[in-house]
Amino acid sequence: MNTLKNKNPVASWFDYDYFKEERKAIKALTVILRTAGCQWRKCTMCGFWQESADVTQADILDQLERSLRNSPEEDIILKIFTSGSFLDEREISSETRKEIAEMVRKRGRIRKFIVETRPEFVSAERIEDLNGVENLELAIGLETANDFFRSKYIKKGFSFDDYRKAAEIVIDSSATVKTYLLLKPPFVSEKKAIEDIIKSAELVSDYSSTISLNLCNIQKYTPLEALWRRGYYRPPWLWSAVEAIKEIKKRKIVVMSDPVGAGYKRGPHNCGKCDREITEAIKNFNITQDVRVLERLEENEMECECKDVWLALLKYDAFLFDSILEGT
Repeated sequence: MNTLKNKNPVASWFDYDYFKEERKAIKALTVILRTAGCQWRKCTMCGFWQESADVTQADILDQLERSLRNSPEEDIILKIFTSGSFLDEREISSETRKEIAEMVRKRGRIRKFIVETRPEFVSAERIEDLNGVENLELAIGLETANDFFRSKYIKKGFSFDDYRKAAEIVIDSSATVKTYLLLKPPFVSEKKAIEDIIKSAELVSDYSSTISLNLCNIQKYTPLEALWRRGYYRPPWLWSAVEAIKEIKKRKIVVMSDPVGAGYKRGPHNCGKCDREITEAIKNFNITQDVRVLERLEENEMECECKDVWLALLKYDAFLFDSILEGT
């Protein structure tokens, strides 16, 4: 049954994103389409399946058309997310992908087009549905290059080799890869989470045009929420995000981070007093890729006393968190 809700996206909004091809920030439109949702639905931290619905392919096209209707006549980056996989035939059919590609071409001035997918749905044939779209980028949620972490703690359902093969197909199809990495999966200490995401960034850098550093947050009705309610998990410190971004950036990689829920108990946070300042610095870094905006946080007059607590947590990591189950 078609409803007005099915003809509207879950959400859409404008912000600014870094356009690597021209080394500058331009306006970006993000659209979250309501689809049948992710088939996997087993990831410990993900509650996006709750946004799924019984929609038709016509509904999906209506959702995008409504989102583009008020799009300004200027250069933009268009990001389409489905809380699942854009290349999954169960969510978006081949014919619908072709129609979306045509909408993008007709709109014009869309300088970059970004969609998300799990690696098992990547094929040259499905990417070909988007033929003619300028600067196509496929985002893959690898989360970590550590197969043990991904399999046992995140329950992602695919291997690093699956990711690598999918990334090679994308690159061979003249598109680029954005890789999502997760800071602080469950059962991983703060220090080891930082080390893991830096190592993961190194391992995916040969395949990735951009790395998106996602800071873990607590979504409702997820296994991670159950752990958090019992006191077995704390979202990452914002200081950890700053440290990870600075280290990854040393390797000349474009890295982005959207600190969703920053400053709240369910999201990445510090002590509360410095959360807003650090969040704004990360957002500023996203659109400039200038690490100096993060380095300025370390100047004595700008540092918060909670950084000493964070540093102590890292220093005594082995004593506070014996990671005998981490498989490394």
